Amino acid sequence: MFGEHELKTQFIKIGEKKVHIVEEKGDVFKYRRDDVEVMFKGAGNKLEILPAPATGYGVKLLMIDFGESVVVPPGEKMEFFLSAPVEVDVRLGDVTIDHFNLSREKYALYGTPEVGAIARYWRSRLYISEPNETGVVKVHINNGSKRWWELDHLVIYLKDTVMYYSEERAYYPLIIVEFKTGVPEINNTGEPPKEGLKPTKEPLPLPNFVMRW
Repeated sequence: MFGEHELKTQFIKIGEKKVHIVEEKGDVFKYRRDDVEVMFKGAGNKLEILPAPATGYGVKLLMIDFGESVVVPPGEKMEFFLSAPVEVDVRLGDVTIDHFNLSREKYALYGTPEVGAIARYWRSRLYISEPNETGVVKVHINNGSKRWWELDHLVIYLKDTVMYYSEERAYYPLIIVEFKTGVPEINNTGEPPKEGLKPTKEPLPLPNFVMRW
C-alpha cells in the first residue's frame, strides 16, 4: 500500500480505495482513481503512495474524541494509542498527481464560537497496544503536576507535520501531553512513534499547542 510502486499495469488497494496503473506504449502510463485520470511519461521513475495528515479543507487541528476518559495521578506517566484519519498523496517525481481521503470527513468547532477554530473530528477508542488500524497515534502523558488529571479528548496541531509509514500503516509523530500547571500542553514531537518507520519528509518538531478546551 504505502511506499514506492513499480510502473506497470496493476491495481493497488489503499484502504477501501483502489488505484489503477495502465501501461500504454512508449513508456507512457495512465493513472486512474474514480474520476481522476493522469497520463505521464515513466522515464524509469516509480510511483509513491504516501500518507498525509488529515487536514481536509485546510484545517490545522485534529480533534480526537476518546469516548471514555484517561485519569493520571500526580507525578505519573502513561502511554496509549489512538486510531486517526489519514489522507493520501500520490507522487510522481516532484509532482503530486492525486490526493484523497481514506475515511469520511467530519469537522467540529474546537473552543467557543467567538475564538474557536474548525478542527477535523475523529472518534477513537483507547488502545493499550498498537491497534490494527490504517492510521495510528501513539500518545505519551506526563503528569508533572501535583494534581490528578482527566483527559477525554486530544487536539493535535497538524500544519506542516511529517507522517511516518510502514507498508500497511500510517503513523502520526509521537504525541507528548504535558500536565504542568493549568492546562495540558500537546507536543507534536516530529519523532517516529517506533523504530523502522519511514518519514514522508524531513521530520521537524512543531510548536507546543496549549489545549484550553
